[in-house]
Amino acid sequence: MAIVGVGIHWGNDLTLRMDDVKDEQLALAGLKINITSIDSQANMPPELTEISAENLPIYINRTGWDRTPFNFGAKIYIDIIPLIDAVEFSSNFGWWEYDGSIKYPKSLAFKNVNISEVDGPEDLFEAEYDILPITMEEFDMSFLGFKKTPYMKLNFDLTARKYIAQFPKSVKLLKLYGGAGLSVHFATPILNKGLIEDALGDAIEGAKDVAELGTDIFANKEVAKKIIKEITSNLMTPHWGCHLDLGVMVKLPVIPVGVYVDGKLMIPFDNMDKNVDLGGAGFLLNTGISVSF
Repeated sequence: MAIVGVGIHWGNDLTLRMDDVKDEQLALAGLKINITSIDSQANMPPELTEISAENLPIYINRTGWDRTPFNFGAKIYIDIIPLIDAVEFSSNFGWWEYDGSIKYPKSLAFKNVNISEVDGPEDLFEAEYDILPITMEEFDMSFLGFKKTPYMKLNFDLTARKYIAQFPKSVKLLKLYGGAGLSVHFATPILNKGLIEDALGDAIEGAKDVAELGTDIFANKEVAKKIIKEITSNLMTPHWGCHLDLGVMVKLPVIPVGVYVDGKLMIPFDNMDKNVDLGGAGFLLNTGISVSF
């Protein structure tokens, strides 16, 4: 009788989702735009002393959230635990993509408005913009066919399992089981204000002319590439949760190889990203091959 098993599986993770966001203002804390580099100086409200924070005409876009087929994992289980039948430790590593970008001005001109009527930079400026895609392709970092802005998640699940039914009883060809346990998810960050500030550091500190936003920061590939590197290098932010498990295993007698399907309801204790709503609750379906010893 086998007492230990290992398996490898492909996962179908339906837990994450992200709404499209267009032109979310990027109010970078340390960055200012030199007023003298803005056209139509005669229209400048006299009360305006600097262009910073809520008046910065810089924006983030996040659109086209997509769950890719890349989701693989493994598990190991001990099959002779008293009372609960089995304990299982499993993992999944999945990849999602979206179109992340930064919109920044290449020219600005003051509108003829009263400062009391200004509710953000769109009321204050006439502007021409450039777009910086924050994607793998843009910075020659494409990997396994992935070209857009990446999001990666690695989860580990510890599950206590109980066999619900085994058919036929004599050889136990098919086993239906259920269980529950704890989960921990490690995920990369979503493109947001804090990530950009961490990635660019001193490059977005102090006063810049309008043209320098491009030449020194967003159109400077060596500087801007730090943003995508900040995303791909920060996988180890933990998020705790729990899960419910219902699965089935089919294994022929004597032959140590079997197939399994595990359906899990994932229940996070917090959001998968502290700055962006990704949800996190939902179903994960693993289909795999196991070997018993």
